[in-house]
Formats: sequence, structure tokens, C-alpha cells
Amino acid sequence: QVITGQGEMAQAAFAHFDELFGCPAARDCLLDLEHLIEPCDLAGLDEPFSPEEIWNAIKLLPARKAPGPDRFTAEFVRACWGITRQDFLNVFQQLFELRGRGFCKLNQALLTLIPKCADANELRDYRPICLIHLVAKIFTRVISLRLAPRLGGLVSPNQNAFI
Repeated sequence: QVITGQGEMAQAAFAHFDELFGCPAARDCLLDLEHLIEPCDLAGLDEPFSPEEIWNAIKLLPARKAPGPDRFTAEFVRACWGITRQDFLNVFQQLFELRGRGFCKLNQALLTLIPKCADANELRDYRPICLIHLVAKIFTRVISLRLAPRLGGLVSPNQNAFI
């Protein structure tokens, strides 16, 4: 079936990828995490974000990855750090203090379909990718850098293949 309208294409893409990646049925079994996870030292995870932490996270991001809805790349932020530094510190301070009015926009993302092959003409010939805001990427990296030294105590060696 050939679809030409923008709305029809969006509905077809949603239906295809919802079936492919949709949520599984709810589980009947509940886990008691207190008995599964050993207590460990989590000191420092809830400290305010430091300028060095934020800058280190920015330096670790790939420079020329596709931008998200904000259209900013890590390369841009690195080049303009002297100008934008205080703005980023203010944003991260607000995130730390949970004063996130307006931060709901960070949850927005661009979804785009990347062709898997040269003659892609069906939905199964595409791979969806999600492009998020640069602030969200930096925030995620800062948190992951805080967690990284502690993961060995939280996750068993035979369970950490993708960490």
C-alpha cells in the first residue's frame, strides 16, 4: 500500500514501530529490591553540580553528533563555553534544586527515521533514532560519570555487559 499524506505516514510509522518496540504486558511478579541490592556508599550522588563536572561531561560528548530540538551541538558549547558557562551552571543549579519550571521541554525530542539500505521504501527498511536536547545529554553524562565508580558494587560482573 502506498501512502502519500503526512498524517497517514505518521500513523503508519507509529503503528509499525509501536508493534515492533511497544511495551510488553504488565508483570505479575513484583521484586523486592531491598533484598536484591546490597547497600553501598552513595555519598556524593546528591551533591550540587560543579563547573568542572559539567565541563568534563561536555568534553566527553561527541563534537558533531546530530543536534536535538535545540539545534546545539557539543562542538558549539565547547567553542562558546566562556560565554555560556554561567548559563549552564544556572540551569544545572535549578535542576539540582528541582526548580525545573519549563524543563518539561527537555523531555521533547526529534524522532527521525534513518534508512537501513539504499532502496528503503518500507517502514521495516528504516531505523528510528531519537535526538534529544543538548542540556539533557550533558545532564545524563554528568549523572553517568557520578554513577560509574559505584556500578561495580551495584551490578554483578556477569550482569554488566552493556554498562
